[in-house]
Amino acid sequence: MAGSDGIIFNEYQLRLDACIRTTPGTYFALSPAGGLGWSVGAALGAKLVAPDRFTVATIGDGGMIFANPTACHWVAEAHQLPIAIVVFNNQRYGAVRNATMAMFASGAAGQENGLGLADLSPSPPFERYAETHGAFAIRVDRPGDLRAALAAARNAVLKENRHALVNVMTLY
Repeated sequence: MAGSDGIIFNEYQLRLDACIRTTPGTYFALSPAGGLGWSVGAALGAKLVAPDRFTVATIGDGGMIFANPTACHWVAEAHQLPIAIVVFNNQRYGAVRNATMAMFASGAAGQENGLGLADLSPSPPFERYAETHGAFAIRVDRPGDLRAALAAARNAVLKENRHALVNVMTLY
């Protein structure tokens, strides 16, 4: 999706074999200094600095909530910053669930697969937030639809000069 000179800000468990990066300065991942929701703001900032570069933010649904979707989409629209946002939506705070299971799997907190404090269902309609701000937005419920959705999002960014969001429903 990003091409060889596109910039990716990854805040999720994006597999690099799916988007091989060989050019320095084209891939940034969450550092210890970062936090939930940083990738969308970082992508918007990068687009200001490099307006001709295709820019993508990958983020989980919990991170997207922390990113403040309304503010992110307003900035993208108001400042004409066409970026692509891919939300990996498993309807849970993965970091909270993983920490709970690592420390308290055998206790009450580990019941129900550790989702007691990590459940985000029902999922926010992230695509609707984006549409409200003029973005191309789509929800993907079936894996077979993902390739076309990503291509449409790329087209919206590159040819229509508007930001895009792909809300990918996933089990993990």
